[in-house]
Amino acid sequence: MLQKQTKSHNFEQNDFDVAIVGAGINGAVAAAAAQAAGLRVLIIDRGDFANFTSQESSNLVWGGIKYLQTYEFALVAKLCQARNRLIRAYPNQIQEIGFLASLGPNAPFGRLLGIFGTWFYWFIGTAGTTIPASYSAKRAKSMEPALKSGLKAVEYFDAYLPDNDSRFVYGFIKRAKKLGATALNYTELVGASHESGRWSLELSSAEGKRTVSASAVINAAGPFAQDVSQLLESPTRARLVFSKGVHFTINRRLTSQNRVLALWDEQKRLFYVLPMGDRSIIGTTDTRVDNPRTEPNDQDIDFVLKQVNDQLGLEQPITRQEIIASRSGVRPLVIDGKQSQNQDWHQLSRKHVIEANPAKASITILGGKLTDCLNVGAEVIAELRGLGLQAKLPRKWFGEGSQARRTELDQILERQGVDAVVRTRLVEGMWRRHGERAFEFATDEPVEVFEGLGISFGELRYVAKTEDVLTREDLLRRRLPIAMSRSAAEIAENSKLQSALVDMGL
Repeated sequence: MLQKQTKSHNFEQNDFDVAIVGAGINGAVAAAAAQAAGLRVLIIDRGDFANFTSQESSNLVWGGIKYLQTYEFALVAKLCQARNRLIRAYPNQIQEIGFLASLGPNAPFGRLLGIFGTWFYWFIGTAGTTIPASYSAKRAKSMEPALKSGLKAVEYFDAYLPDNDSRFVYGFIKRAKKLGATALNYTELVGASHESGRWSLELSSAEGKRTVSASAVINAAGPFAQDVSQLLESPTRARLVFSKGVHFTINRRLTSQNRVLALWDEQKRLFYVLPMGDRSIIGTTDTRVDNPRTEPNDQDIDFVLKQVNDQLGLEQPITRQEIIASRSGVRPLVIDGKQSQNQDWHQLSRKHVIEANPAKASITILGGKLTDCLNVGAEVIAELRGLGLQAKLPRKWFGEGSQARRTELDQILERQGVDAVVRTRLVEGMWRRHGERAFEFATDEPVEVFEGLGISFGELRYVAKTEDVLTREDLLRRRLPIAMSRSAAEIAENSKLQSALVDMGL
């Protein structure tokens, strides 16, 4: 059982310009943008920040190459431009990575069409990534020995999050708080009324109930947006359907280089093998579900293992025993008011829809994906202005800070006597996750919690103290990617880690 720390959610302010319900990627960017625009912002989530869809995602920031098959060229162009913007704004947190697509019998196209498609993808993405390439079967096998022999390949480039989606989402929460926003995790909206142009919102947490007021409410509850819409009595024209996707982490690295293997399953759907440190992530599936709360089941495990073993040429096939962690989430897919209720959900893309209700001073964000998050933030500001709020042109509300002192961080650890290989991992991880704030804990026990992860015990304590951590899962799964790359047994057997967690009150 995870124990919560006794941290208080007491706050003095009761009146806000904007109250945001849901602290996934949509809510987090809305909070950062609105606070930077001079508005007084409250953001709440009934669980932890980035605790639902965000923590189950693929760690990918991509332009939607698969949407070329459904001729959604405008969407692909928009997503590619958003990806390019994120890569420029977050050079450490979001990194370009190659996707080596093995053209096996399940691939929906051959090498020539693959070459054309990847070049078109690069072109429509305004040449924002490395130029694509094609390889002979021999060359592809030499590059990645895990691939099947005799299969040609093409390589295109997108981006990924070396940590995880949750860590990235929390960065926007931190930015909003730094600018003055109030952010509360484990706080639920349980009642709402709109009278005389103001919202009265009843909040519930472990500390009891409290009522606040706001000029406008943003519903960013992700898969639960329709439930919040009912509570606010502010229905939307668009609705959501859910596609379940599962990922598994295995205890070996399948790729020889830092690249993603792109494969097609027996249903001709893309799935990936992604590197995560010294481990690998395999996924995802695409199953229609009605309930957004999902768990991986035996059928999911059997399907994924069969596909990856069939599509790769591994000397030792992957077994259930090698799975050290699993995750299961849903993609909230939007059916807007113009689409038929019988729309084929396989053809739905990850576009987002923002609906405003001027009569109720509410905004609902439906669907979307992390890649498009900066556009969501900008669109929310425009909608708030449309509701009459005096939102100024936002100050800088996203992006990493100066990169000038990274070398200094390395020098500090060198003076601490940290081994060069370990030092490289620690500096990369500390700087990526904290930037100049890493100097606040750099000399505090610069020893890796697990060899190879680039996370020190000093960072562990710093995050637990400063980043709204209330449970072990908040710390190990969402703020840091420890539970994504190490099994529950490995974590339990790490006595030094367990002792540190107890000392932190977790």
